Amino acid sequence: MQVEVDESVTKLDCRVPPVLKQVPAQALSAAQMAPVVARSVASEVKTAGVAGTASGMAKSVYTKYELAAKELYSKYEPKAEQYAVSAWRKLNQMPLFPQVAQVVVPTAAYCSEKYNQTVVSAAEKGYKVSSYLPLVPTERIAKVFSNEVVESQPLASAGREADVAVY
Repeated sequence: MQVEVDESVTKLDCRVPPVLKQVPAQALSAAQMAPVVARSVASEVKTAGVAGTASGMAKSVYTKYELAAKELYSKYEPKAEQYAVSAWRKLNQMPLFPQVAQVVVPTAAYCSEKYNQTVVSAAEKGYKVSSYLPLVPTERIAKVFSNEVVESQPLASAGREADVAVY
């Protein structure tokens, strides 16, 4: 069993693009910067207050990284989707994984749906932060992981506010 897992991981590792392999290192770097950012935020909260700081930071981060994030997402999302489906199919060939998935997948779907409902509800109540929160495309995920053919369209759109308003 361990040998099969090692072989599967090695095969999967060979197929993952180097850019996706860099993500854990980038996450570690961001985590190491967290204390510096926390001190900066604490200082800002003292001078501008909680609401002013949160609003200003959210706007700043959103405007600074929105375009770059959308470009990266649209570029790598189709490949990441293909790798996820491939990994899912390989995992389903392993002993016991299908039984575990039968327990985990419905729970994840339920939690995703509750999250989406919360974001939509927050948008309806006028909370501005909800426009920055992405919705989980549960129907698209279900189609991708089933054997159905899915038209190639990005999971994110340019107008997030419209997405929330539609739901």
